[in-house]
Amino acid sequence: MIRNSFKLLATLMLSAAALGAQADTYPSRPIKVISPFPAGGATDVLTRVLAERMAKNLGQSMIVENKAGAGTSIGAAYVSRENPDGYTILMATNSTLVTNRYLYKELPYDPDSFVRIGMVGIGPLVLLSSPKRPFNSTQDVVAYAKQNPGKLTFATFGPGTSSHLAGELFKSRAGIDILHVPFKGATQALPALISGDVDLFFDMVATGMPQADAGKVKVFAITSPTRLATQPNVSTLAEQGYPSFDMTAWFSFVAPKGTPAPVVERLQAALTETLQDEAVKKRLLDMGIDPRSGTAAELDKQIKTEQPIVSQLIKQANIVLQ
Repeated sequence: MIRNSFKLLATLMLSAAALGAQADTYPSRPIKVISPFPAGGATDVLTRVLAERMAKNLGQSMIVENKAGAGTSIGAAYVSRENPDGYTILMATNSTLVTNRYLYKELPYDPDSFVRIGMVGIGPLVLLSSPKRPFNSTQDVVAYAKQNPGKLTFATFGPGTSSHLAGELFKSRAGIDILHVPFKGATQALPALISGDVDLFFDMVATGMPQADAGKVKVFAITSPTRLATQPNVSTLAEQGYPSFDMTAWFSFVAPKGTPAPVVERLQAALTETLQDEAVKKRLLDMGIDPRSGTAAELDKQIKTEQPIVSQLIKQANIVLQ
């Protein structure tokens, strides 16, 4: 009995020593950062901005690889199968960690199987209208929709995306019936809005506001609880009579389940330091993303807050993907 206790204690001490040694030498080779989006898109650009600065903090290069498709599921599944040693991490969004669990009948990964490194930022959406429509405010849109149920259309990035969910939440809160028209991203949806093929579009700030500033589309509201610092003149939907309206895209870093705690802590420290860098903050704000704390606690809170809202919206709108 005593001999077994000594063996157990020795094993625990050796394990602790091994973890300590791993933390001391980590990272000793380049780290892969998986971006589950196509190269050149807004989220991919964000990933590369953060990876470049984090690499300086870690003293090791970070290589971004794109594994896009299936609402981030392809990239997420890839990372979930990787060795949990801290050398492969994932840029995870609300689709990865919240929406997909309710959207797909089957997922190739478990959204709860990742170690949470930290929250990166929140990207609100803006409600845009076609310039070919006579609307000059959200109130105009709602009034027309109530008088003409099912006649207005809203474009989205695709089924189940943050853009789609924002539209469904707007329908629910405003008590209106508008028709969903899915596209494969803003590059397809914006031209359709400008030409008048669709009436409305909940778009990311980075792509939508330049079109609004150029007079090609109208902007009526923003979907975050508070106004974005770089767009102080765009009021929130909450301010316009839809209390607690909050539907945004958000971004985080996670690692495979089983990644040693000291390694995760090293990554967390590098992320927090990166998000405190003034140049990085400015770059994110210019992209329409509000930088966050970089902590796992904030990421946990965001996930828990959003799950019941998203679950209800998806059931209500009967959104199911194979």
